Amino acid sequence: MIASAANGFMNTDPATCDGTPFNFQPEYSSAAAPNIIPWGPGPYMINDEYELGHFEPCTKVTGPQTTPIDGINDTYYTNCLGPYEAGSDSGSALEPDDSPCYKFGDTHGGTAAPNLVTGCDVFFDAIGDLDYDGTPYYPDWPDSVKPDRFPSPFLQLQPTTRGGHHYPQIQFVTDTSATELNTNCDQVTGAGCVLPPQGPGNFFPYFTQARVGGQCVWEFGNMRNGNTFGGVAQYGSVGPGTLGAFAGPVLRNPNC
Repeated sequence: MIASAANGFMNTDPATCDGTPFNFQPEYSSAAAPNIIPWGPGPYMINDEYELGHFEPCTKVTGPQTTPIDGINDTYYTNCLGPYEAGSDSGSALEPDDSPCYKFGDTHGGTAAPNLVTGCDVFFDAIGDLDYDGTPYYPDWPDSVKPDRFPSPFLQLQPTTRGGHHYPQIQFVTDTSATELNTNCDQVTGAGCVLPPQGPGNFFPYFTQARVGGQCVWEFGNMRNGNTFGGVAQYGSVGPGTLGAFAGPVLRNPNC
């Protein structure tokens, strides 16, 4: 599908959910190495991307507050209590609290379907889970092609260019360095930049390529059924040539 106004593609106002028809256009017309996104760290080009660190499940929440949303004073909470909250955020300059937090079953004044879990989005007073104690930083990721304690992973075929040709090269990158304030990560020299990020879970998900059901596929999580490219080591390191991100070497695109 082409992301165009004619096909229903639109930008969404996060405050009102109103949509504005929009014609998406790519930044570049080719996948040349210098053609990277200009607004963030890392040599991203044509990429498969997952964003972590914006939710923490809780057993209970405390510190009720209200904020006006869609004509109502919506109740939210500031603090998460549970096994994934390493300790009190009170007084932390990086993550003063976990807000906004919401209870299981909350319908936000009848404006939304009931919440399926008690948890926090961590964006009112911080830019995400800066102490890295949420579920993404524990090995609570798919570890089998059959669901077990965790869901099974997605299985993604090799992306192709027009005509069905594989891209000749790949690179593993993560810009987790941009939020590693708890270790004073220097995005130029790489000093203080660590993976997994410093936190109680001591884990970071990685890509795996494996043959599943006769097809060569990419997986994401904690999968060890194929080529893990070194697990978390696939992301390489931060240095003067990585534009502030963890970036591994440019590799020949494998196919199982």
